[in-house]
Amino acid sequence: MPKVAIGLPVYNGADYLPNAIASILAQTFGDFELLISDNASDDATEDICRNYARLDRRIRYARQQRNMGAAANHNFVVRQTESRYFKWAAHDDLLGPRFLEVSVAALDKQPEVVLASPASDLIDELGQILPFADERGGVVDRSGVCWPVLPENNPGLTSADPATRFHAVMLNTVMCVEIFGLMRREMLLRTGLQGPFSGADKVLLAQMALLGPFWLGLEVMFHRRCHAKQFSAASSGTYRAQWFSGRGDTLLRQQIKLLLAYCRSVHASHLSLQQRLRCFLSITQRSFGRGNHVRRLTSGLVGNQ
Repeated sequence: MPKVAIGLPVYNGADYLPNAIASILAQTFGDFELLISDNASDDATEDICRNYARLDRRIRYARQQRNMGAAANHNFVVRQTESRYFKWAAHDDLLGPRFLEVSVAALDKQPEVVLASPASDLIDELGQILPFADERGGVVDRSGVCWPVLPENNPGLTSADPATRFHAVMLNTVMCVEIFGLMRREMLLRTGLQGPFSGADKVLLAQMALLGPFWLGLEVMFHRRCHAKQFSAASSGTYRAQWFSGRGDTLLRQQIKLLLAYCRSVHASHLSLQQRLRCFLSITQRSFGRGNHVRRLTSGLVGNQ
């Protein structure tokens, strides 16, 4: 059994998928398997995946008979693997060659760490780093969408105190790039995995933060791509709700699910009364201040909130 499992859920990702797969296969740490779950794509995704699977025995390809929603597809790749460490990958992002090497070393060296995340930057369709715009207070892609600057300065994620880590996720995490970090699979399975609602990635990060500290690398080894076809940049709230759940759902209902998921996460955790109260305070602060940072950047950005 390989030490690392990489799960790549994808739907109609033909434009960027070959480069994403190539960056995974180019890792200096080679003891991994790559499971690609195709969520009933109707573009060239299937052909691309089958071709790569024939070329490299570390790749497994699964095709879903119907589109079951992004959340279910993300959870499928977790449950179909058994390695010690697990990482989600996106079809449009790129990994630096040493991403797995440094992340595995961090988890091996520090058993208390539950998630290792090298530093990240944002790239455009051509793989170029997005330029910073002083007047917008962020980096701007080719469509004019303004994004927060990465890496985010969020040292609270590394704290020994779970309430401090939870607060860091709730109030200081905008892009949620840590969801693509390398995780201890046993700890990941203690969370609720990806829920069928928008913002479920941040809930999962909050749950992981309650389980243990994160390791944050200083060297940029993860390249998050921003492009016009990205659902988070160009889609309505209703569409995003359906994208996650795979069924018709209103944005209001999704927001209620999100709030309840945060509250259940704190309630189910082994925290002191004081820590629990601090976590609920963080949820309250986020509820009242939600979106202020994003709106300050641009009204066009809808991040993984």
